Amino acid sequence: MLDRSLLSGLLAGLFSVSLWGSLPLLRQLTDLPALMTSVVALGTAAVVAWLSARVVGEPQGWRPAGGLGYWLGGVGALVAALYFYFAALAWGEPARVTLVTYLWPVAFVVAANALTGRRVSLRVLLGMGIAFAGVSPLVLGDAPSGAETPLGAYAFGLVSGCAWAAFSVYLRQRGAIPFRGYARMFAQAAGVALALRLVLGGGLTAPLGADWLAPVLIGAGPYGIAFMTWGVALRKGPAGLIGVLTYMVPVISATLLILAGLTEPEPALLLAGAAVVAGAVLTQLGEAQPGPGVVERAPDAAGSASARVPIARASPEKTSE
Repeated sequence: MLDRSLLSGLLAGLFSVSLWGSLPLLRQLTDLPALMTSVVALGTAAVVAWLSARVVGEPQGWRPAGGLGYWLGGVGALVAALYFYFAALAWGEPARVTLVTYLWPVAFVVAANALTGRRVSLRVLLGMGIAFAGVSPLVLGDAPSGAETPLGAYAFGLVSGCAWAAFSVYLRQRGAIPFRGYARMFAQAAGVALALRLVLGGGLTAPLGADWLAPVLIGAGPYGIAFMTWGVALRKGPAGLIGVLTYMVPVISATLLILAGLTEPEPALLLAGAAVVAGAVLTQLGEAQPGPGVVERAPDAAGSASARVPIARASPEKTSE
């Protein structure tokens, strides 16, 4: 039986992945363009991270390492991950798009192994095969009436997943980042997204009400509060079980969308969800677990598999929509 500390960590982990799983549903509540949604969400996340630093009394003075790696693997990958995911969610059926996006934990394992000089194991290849085999009927099969998803939406979801993998690889190599570091990164990413919005000819005006509220909730919840509760989960919860919880994000997303009446519980969706979770878990079997006292952080709301990687081992956007 779990003691109170382990139980509190487990509940914190469940709360975090639930927030990450709510992101596709929240995206359906706003008609803001994808870039503008990214600007508002990232800006809100920056404020939440800054407030978190003030609450915990985090010292000032932290500065990012900078350089091309920071701007491409950190800020750039974060902007790409959010923009392509939000665009895919607006373009296609959200549960299907989310499952394709969440192939990214498998891609992260492959990239991380390659960068550390480790050979990709048969277990990882098998996990990739299971995940892709499960998603293929979803992409190629017939969708429920009125829920057609163009190949472009799947492509955007896949690009978002690759960006999350890149972000995760960057964070793994970078190591621990304080709340002020995340606040700075989120704020810079919001600035980049805003600049792209203006350069591409988009305006700053939009309807008021839920169109603004939903992106604020995305930034405050999946990209804000979830960081703090995930930190509690990693410090107090059972490491192996907490790591597996991250792979439940697409399942939670699909469940919420079904309950909201935005997605039909089709067999192909259920099969793909089971395959993505099974493939991702399989790729992580045998990975080293953090020892006592090792503190880890997760990147975002999107629910990051790389959050399981101990900072002690650290040398994408992630760790990663």
